[in-house]
Amino acid sequence: MERREFVSNLGLTLALACTAGLAACSKGGSDTPDPTPPGGGTTPKLSLNLAADLPNVGDFKIAGGVIIIRTSAGNTAASFSALSSTCTHQGCTVSNFNNSSKLIECNAPCGHGSRYSTTGAVNTGPATAALSAYTIKVDGNALTVS
Repeated sequence: MERREFVSNLGLTLALACTAGLAACSKGGSDTPDPTPPGGGTTPKLSLNLAADLPNVGDFKIAGGVIIIRTSAGNTAASFSALSSTCTHQGCTVSNFNNSSKLIECNAPCGHGSRYSTTGAVNTGPATAALSAYTIKVDGNALTVS
């Protein structure tokens, strides 16, 4: 191999290695939400019994990659909020719904205190991207998220 060909190949190899390294390191602190829904690429499916799981306004449940909050009385889809439970700041799971402030809180070690409204909008950073919303269906006392 001639020196010129070797140097050219070396430059290409280094450029590819640097690009791959930057891509691998950029995931950790990104405020860009992961486009893959919770559950490894499949739409989350979660069913709850409203009488047992979310009987009162302000009750919430975190399961299956979703946080579901009863925002008002009544058993209609409009009485609930279903959002991704993955904080958009560093990917940990949100930890609480504060009924006094009406905010979803991320107090996990990686969360740094981000807070979201029941629509998923960022209220307090460092997160800058909203939580993804999911479709809610209510049939009697059965709530389904998809």
